[in-house]
Amino acid sequence: MNKKISLGITIGLMALAAAVTFIITYNYSLNVFNEKVKSVSEKESIYTQLSEMDKYVRANFFADIDEDMLINSLMSGYVNGLDDRFAQYYSPEEYAAQMQRQSGITVGPGFSWDKEESGYIRITEVTKGSSAESEGLMAGDIITAVNNTDVIAYEKGYDEAVSLFNCDEGTKIKLHIKRTNEDGISEFFTVDVVSEKMEIISVEGRLIENTAYIKITTFNEKTPDQFRSELKRLIGEGADTIIFDLRNNSGGITDSLQGALDCILGEKDVVTAYFKDSTEVLVHTTEAEQVKMPMAVIVNGNTASSAELFAFALRDEAGAQIVGTATYGKGVMQFTHKLTGGAAVKITVATLQTKNSGDYNGTGLKPNFEVALPAEVDLAAITEERQLTDDTQLIKAIEVVSTIK
Repeated sequence: MNKKISLGITIGLMALAAAVTFIITYNYSLNVFNEKVKSVSEKESIYTQLSEMDKYVRANFFADIDEDMLINSLMSGYVNGLDDRFAQYYSPEEYAAQMQRQSGITVGPGFSWDKEESGYIRITEVTKGSSAESEGLMAGDIITAVNNTDVIAYEKGYDEAVSLFNCDEGTKIKLHIKRTNEDGISEFFTVDVVSEKMEIISVEGRLIENTAYIKITTFNEKTPDQFRSELKRLIGEGADTIIFDLRNNSGGITDSLQGALDCILGEKDVVTAYFKDSTEVLVHTTEAEQVKMPMAVIVNGNTASSAELFAFALRDEAGAQIVGTATYGKGVMQFTHKLTGGAAVKITVATLQTKNSGDYNGTGLKPNFEVALPAEVDLAAITEERQLTDDTQLIKAIEVVSTIK
């Protein structure tokens, strides 16, 4: 049975609803305002403390202040406070250098390097076509002095010595080299190399009988084209199995990873990114054809980031067998944001997964075939001829692809 409600009661109910709505909206707005006031108050307190400290230091510090160093340290300190091991603040100069590396074009002495245990500079790779190659430098050579000053004698040692490699195109750099042969006998000589602009060769390949051996050292903007060219060339020369070597590949840019996988996988969703408030497919390959032949991927503890994803994707989507030791375990992604003035900040924004990888951050990819290099084998210095006798990981990979056929 329906009952009629008077106009007066109806108006009263509407007024009550409006009042309740106002109270709820007011309380919500008040809470948001209070939270913002609290945040503003905290920020004001921090800025006040910083200003107070700055005034005291400038009035009493006994030496001149390096303003650039001070600003860089302040910005770096903020990033360090995030407890994000992959976060980084880049000064304008560092950011420009980072962008140049990602572009696949470099200006430098024509070789890569790392720190040798005694503090000197070890050459890890020599760029083809560079003045370093023409002067006969080789991976494994030790640089003991730069521009006639011993590396350890520099005030900041190794770091200051290698900073001299970041120079203008055409600059000559004198290097004092120590080279130890297979018999343990060392020879010493000097060379002059020239800082040159050149394309970074991140992909190199060759045939080992009927196996295409392709080494990828990084993923930059030039990598996909180099990768596509080497893959096509080696298949055209008769390769019917493939080995991808990703050892000591620390990763690179995601677009480059997608471009390389595009040559192999066909149309697939390959990598998914899980952001703070959303999920999206990060890498989606689109090529119509798929390379279908036995594959192996060689990895080690320095295989990280995009290189790990490359290995995961080939295992998940193409049945590739993984050989070597567990990878680094960098299952997160960073975005780099350019700041006013040319500096930049990089922070972690998402976790990454492939179809079957799950959360591998901190654990890495465990190989199908666990094989370690002998302690006496220096991967950076091993020659092509010695690879087939001393490189136990490559030898195992060749065995694995031959049994898949």
